[in-house]
Amino acid sequence: MSSQHRSRRIILGAALLALPLVATSLAACTAGGSSGGAGGGSSTAASTSVVVGFKHEFNTMDPLRADYAQTNMVDNIVYEPLIKFDAAQDNKMVGALASDFKVAGDAKSIAFTLRDGVKFHDGTPLTAKDVQYSFDRYIRLGQGVASLLQGYDSTTVVDKSHVVINLKSPNAFFINGLANIYIMEADLVSKNAGADDAQGWLQAHEAGTGPFEGTGASSADGTTVKRFDKYWGFDDKRPTQMVFRRIDESATNRDELKAGNIDVSFGLSAIDATALKGQSGVSVKFVPTSGQTQLWFNTSTGPTADPKIREGLKLAFDYSGGFQKILNGEGAISSGILSPAFTCRADAKPSAQDKAKAKELLSGLGSTALDLRYQSVDSTQTQIATLFQSNLKDLGVTVNLVPIAFPDYLKTLADPATIPGLTLINDYILTPDPGAGLDKLYNSANIGGTNKGAYSNPKVDDLLNKARTTADAGARCDLYKQVQTTVADDSVQANLFQVAFPVGYRSDLKGIDFSWSATPISFFTLRVG
Repeated sequence: MSSQHRSRRIILGAALLALPLVATSLAACTAGGSSGGAGGGSSTAASTSVVVGFKHEFNTMDPLRADYAQTNMVDNIVYEPLIKFDAAQDNKMVGALASDFKVAGDAKSIAFTLRDGVKFHDGTPLTAKDVQYSFDRYIRLGQGVASLLQGYDSTTVVDKSHVVINLKSPNAFFINGLANIYIMEADLVSKNAGADDAQGWLQAHEAGTGPFEGTGASSADGTTVKRFDKYWGFDDKRPTQMVFRRIDESATNRDELKAGNIDVSFGLSAIDATALKGQSGVSVKFVPTSGQTQLWFNTSTGPTADPKIREGLKLAFDYSGGFQKILNGEGAISSGILSPAFTCRADAKPSAQDKAKAKELLSGLGSTALDLRYQSVDSTQTQIATLFQSNLKDLGVTVNLVPIAFPDYLKTLADPATIPGLTLINDYILTPDPGAGLDKLYNSANIGGTNKGAYSNPKVDDLLNKARTTADAGARCDLYKQVQTTVADDSVQANLFQVAFPVGYRSDLKGIDFSWSATPISFFTLRVG
């Protein structure tokens, strides 16, 4: 059957268990076909539907959960922030929904001028009231991207086109987080607020201004968006439609891409991606990202509360073997708690195995068995978890592999007592300034939220608090390096690999590049032909 006349099952994808940087009935729709399909054929102007295959559960379109990678992958093209990072300008912050912005001299407020002519998908004009409502809702709910708004005090509506964000105190980290704070239509969301502030409604609906709009074909298992032809920055090179389809198995992703049934795959293992190289009509890229594969420890309770045990677990892993046999040599072995995508990295050697020292340090466990949470639907994670289990078995330590879904993992972070002792994740920081990410992960004020290890160190808190109020970028950089060194010495997590994300895609698609605003790429830059 021609790829231009296939009807498709739409299944939502979900977050990489990691991702810090993220829905079950089948929703059927007629996709309109891909532009020739990855496995052959030629692109036509009348057929520009793009089908994306990616892994894991997708359970909401609510921009509150844009900290969840798969939610953000869709929301990044349905919604827009006030400002964003511009890769063409060395990741300088530029206007998105705001045409202009200015940080006050005392660093306690930011004034925005809204862009003229912006409309929500139902035709309602964007106003300052929508900005105020969106920020206040995130703070009111106190979850997800609310962690990016630490220090927020209030929003002042000056007039329809001018708004001021007020902070409780000077905060150098604040502005960077705004690239993932999406603006919603106040009246539409309020109308559907119900008893949960519209969280239920926003699982399958949207209220954005972005280049794509929801079609109503969203459910727990899938979503479809179509190009919004009244978008203020309209570009007819964007696909006319995008279908997001959950495919957990790497081999299925590979075969569906070869057959032309999907056009982009985020669900490939390194080995399957490499096997696609040379396939007619298919391109393969290992996208360098800001992410790392990490093994996080609960530093507050259980056996991993002991820093010697955490260090022993770090030294037990076969980094070199995993890199070659599981990742096929793509990416790199980690060398510190920040990806090479960042500046201000502390000097650190690549992670390495030391079995003798690991055995000595882990002797304190005795016969205690450890549980390792991982996302079993991800073949790469499964292989890494199995390798770690084998490494510990060689040292006389029993590790039980316990699958966990990413949304369930997020719930465990609410209480240090429920955080797993060991969790394997890919973690991404969605801002080129590492300060906001370091603060989010290691400030004790974020225990119960984004602090994945329930980690508390007064020295780190003090360094981060100083960095937040330091205007000089060089001085902040020095503080960031001290934070990294201290956290590494405390063995808060084992840093395994720098993530080079394998993406297979139809060769006529453009804009498959690393983005700070979504992981591993933003479909905002995707173009056909």
